[in-house]
Amino acid sequence: MTESKLTAAHANQPVDCVSYRLRRAARKAARFYDTALRPSGLRNTQFSLLAALDVLGETSIGDLSEELAIDGTTLTRNLEILVRRGLVENIAAEDARVRNVRLTGLGKATYEEAVPFWREAQEHVLEALEPKRWTGMRAQLHQIEAACDGGG
Repeated sequence: MTESKLTAAHANQPVDCVSYRLRRAARKAARFYDTALRPSGLRNTQFSLLAALDVLGETSIGDLSEELAIDGTTLTRNLEILVRRGLVENIAAEDARVRNVRLTGLGKATYEEAVPFWREAQEHVLEALEPKRWTGMRAQLHQIEAACDGGG
């Protein structure tokens, strides 16, 4: 694979900044995973939400937004699609200002049916990396997140 024309000859320039490179890689990865997940009827973003709810269980929109680093408006818009499909349900919380969500039975089943498609895509991407590289990359991504916390 060749490097982008924008970044190949422009190291340490705005078109080669960390944000640009991460967003470019994320868009390509999202398209790849969207294609892989297509047989499940889910998009990558929807699968990620179902996966998070599978791990977290019933949770508030605010906590889910924070966990996924997604603004509340975008999260609510994406959740509403899943609610309309019957994959996620809204649950009344003790505090009327808080809205909780959780997977429905159909949501759990849909998620579990999609996992093999995700796993195949994940294995494909991981095979392209040198052994143990993903572990190091995850640590570096965590460092980037930590450096950017509170950075606007």
